[in-house]
Amino acid sequence: MLKFIGIGSAFNTDLGNTSAYIKKEDRMLLIDCGGTVFHELQKQKLLEGVNQIYMIITHTHPDHVGSVGEVIFYFYYLLGKKATIIYPHKEHIAKFLESVGVSGEMYELLAINDENQEIYIQDQYLGKIGIRHIPVTHVDTIEAYGFILKIQGKTLYYSGDANQLSTEVIQGLKNGQIDVIYHDTCGLDYEKNSHMSLKKLKEMIEEPYRNKVYCMHLDKHITKAEILKEGFRIVERYKEMDQ
Repeated sequence: MLKFIGIGSAFNTDLGNTSAYIKKEDRMLLIDCGGTVFHELQKQKLLEGVNQIYMIITHTHPDHVGSVGEVIFYFYYLLGKKATIIYPHKEHIAKFLESVGVSGEMYELLAINDENQEIYIQDQYLGKIGIRHIPVTHVDTIEAYGFILKIQGKTLYYSGDANQLSTEVIQGLKNGQIDVIYHDTCGLDYEKNSHMSLKKLKEMIEEPYRNKVYCMHLDKHITKAEILKEGFRIVERYKEMDQ
């Protein structure tokens, strides 16, 4: 369902910062926008013809928000449009954007300051979109979220960066309420790891459901073969110019 601009962890730069999107007609839903993402958007000509962009942010580490400002500037200055930012806490994201020179009149913000409520968007081409952020454990220094996304008749869970998977999400996968999971997965496995190791993911997801789980945000200590061997799937970088 999602197409990926990059699939790597912060230090696995050969794979690009993990970011995904859905694009239809002149509308784009973009998930995270790390430091390498705007360059790839330009390189792959993904922004050509886009007049409305919605950006879901999971947390404010540089490999997830490093070029959010550039995207906002691109729409505001070159297109005369406002990007829409989706994040649970208005004050937090507004403060971050201000710190990189983005003023409030340059973007629209959808933030309800309640992780338990769903944000709804009705878009002409993308249709009805439902987004509910879910707090995840990642690091102690900043808040981090995964989210449940309902779009085009499907429901997916996107973890952002997380070292845990909630019972709600696992149960939703098992009972069919969640069609697919995209999860942060790494090869390193150690105590207090801020990311989900493949070993830990195996313990949390039973074998019959693993073909609905896509591994992303990959570090240099994991291979595609290892992921597939355990029954999981792996996201691939999408190259629009090659299509």
